[in-house]
Amino acid sequence: MKALQIVGAGQFRIVDAELPDLQDHQVLVEIQMVSTCPRWDINMMAGRDMFNYAESPEYPLPIGFPGHEMAGVVKAVGSGVYRFAVGDRVAALEHIVPKGAYAEYAAFREEELIKLPDSITFKQAVSFELLKCVVIGLMQLGDLKGKSLLVSGLGPAGILAVQVARLWGASEVVGIDVNESRIQYVRNLGLGTVMHANELQNQRFELGYDCVGAASSVQNVLSHVNEHVVIFGVLRGDITYSEDLWARGTKLESYKYRPVGPRDHQLLIDLVMNKGLNTECLQTHHSSFADYDQAIELLNQQEAIKAFFCPQTDFLSTGDHPGQSIAAASKEARE
Repeated sequence: MKALQIVGAGQFRIVDAELPDLQDHQVLVEIQMVSTCPRWDINMMAGRDMFNYAESPEYPLPIGFPGHEMAGVVKAVGSGVYRFAVGDRVAALEHIVPKGAYAEYAAFREEELIKLPDSITFKQAVSFELLKCVVIGLMQLGDLKGKSLLVSGLGPAGILAVQVARLWGASEVVGIDVNESRIQYVRNLGLGTVMHANELQNQRFELGYDCVGAASSVQNVLSHVNEHVVIFGVLRGDITYSEDLWARGTKLESYKYRPVGPRDHQLLIDLVMNKGLNTECLQTHHSSFADYDQAIELLNQQEAIKAFFCPQTDFLSTGDHPGQSIAAASKEARE
């Protein structure tokens, strides 16, 4: 099978790999669509560790990594699998290890997949892994009905959070960002009230959900929220928990991962199939794997929300020579 492998900072190649050796508890999926996860892809191509920028990933990365948001069709099941059958349409809900989903096929454990009804398209389902994470974080805020919520960051997570909060009955939801094109994109889609972060002025909210992670973003959310703030983004920098926050009893916590089960699966399906959650709007750019570096540059420049690939058709013949990122090529041209 064909797969993508990042072999160094700014470098990738298309490789021929063996089909996964299917274990008793695993499901083999023919991947029909896979989406970028901007933070992972940008950092892996930039030579930065996802959680510690002072360190570098160990190259070459595992084949197909960091691809993990995918949707496809079950092609084979292990002898211990009972939830899925050949022909089922599925989406990933977890990262897969040790290999990733930038490949034609990948093996998953049963609990890493969700079965899709025919009415949900692959494009709607490809980022269910992200949706699952956003929903888990919002649940940490408790019942949203009748509550006001501030969402910081209108990247993929923030765009989903604004919608889910509205669908769950929040009385007021405002999304903020500093990128005017992102703000206008969400506004044009009619997904909710959005504005520049500087336009909040003296507005106050009961709840806050930070999807950026930068200390300045979290600090801004804290300055406008009375009761409870959850940091969904990967935190960068130090936050000051001031006396006035203590006096109000403002709760601040990080995103807390937890396993999901059948009830969570039904919740995700219901949001998309019955409640009208728009997940397709995240997939703004379609790319060939031969142009993977260009797709990541679009993410880096915030010109794309997400980019997606269709592994059954998007592996072009590029040989084994490492690709070069736009940024690297531009640097060489300047020199």
